[in-house]
Amino acid sequence: MILIEAARRILQEIQPCSIRAVCYRLFTQKMIPDMGKKSTGAVGTQLVFARETGLIPWAWIVDETRAAETVASWDNPEQIIETAVAQYRKDYWAMQPRRVEVWSEKGTIRGTVAPILKKYGVTFRVLHGYGSATSIHGIAQETQASEKPMIVYYIGDHDPSGRHMSEVDLPERLHRYGGSASIVRLALDDGDVGADSELPWFPVGDKVNDTRYQWFIKRFGQRCWEVDALPPPVLRARLDSAIATVLDLDAWQHAIKIETAETDSMKNIMGYFKASISRLDPKYSEGQA
Repeated sequence: MILIEAARRILQEIQPCSIRAVCYRLFTQKMIPDMGKKSTGAVGTQLVFARETGLIPWAWIVDETRAAETVASWDNPEQIIETAVAQYRKDYWAMQPRRVEVWSEKGTIRGTVAPILKKYGVTFRVLHGYGSATSIHGIAQETQASEKPMIVYYIGDHDPSGRHMSEVDLPERLHRYGGSASIVRLALDDGDVGADSELPWFPVGDKVNDTRYQWFIKRFGQRCWEVDALPPPVLRARLDSAIATVLDLDAWQHAIKIETAETDSMKNIMGYFKASISRLDPKYSEGQA
């Protein structure tokens, strides 16, 4: 229970986040001996118990498990209209001078930055390591088809592959396929790593079998960091600030006003629809009583 109470205090501060992010905080507090699979697995088991017994809310911990895919269906026409009204959101980016996306090598980051992605309606891509040729070629084609320049905020580990992806692989392949994007490494960035970093690190020797091992040592030295070590609130605040900085705020606010007016119009149409259906089918009206 001591570990669960410590994890609960951490989650109250940094949720939503991954189990690994909790483990990093527990490690820095010396609640677990290391970040090895045995230690992190034990934490994961304890956090499953804590959520199943109601000690910790399920929503506080996120992972990359995808929701079940189902075919959308409704009990009646009113439901689909209500859903459309509730989910309608103006494409604020249509009025912006540039496009913004967030990319990561890790799917677990999606849940951590979800509040910011939702706030700005930003596209998020999980590359799962080195993105496939098909996916990168598709992105290149998208940039070709758009007149707006694309800014990509990249989130990944500071290790041989993580650095090589954002520094070399992605820019080179986008260029090779005729695409273009400004890739900005949001985290981990140079300010997060280094001799004076307070984040837990591990020796690059742990990655000796990575083909980018020597490339990394020549440029960055002997230490590696996982992006999960960065406190989630810091990552969310950094992403929020980065996106806000590139916005045309006047155009953004104008889009919000248009969205409000359009939503009100949709609600009026829904009222007319209900009245029309009630006249055609009295049983429908009785069923809603």
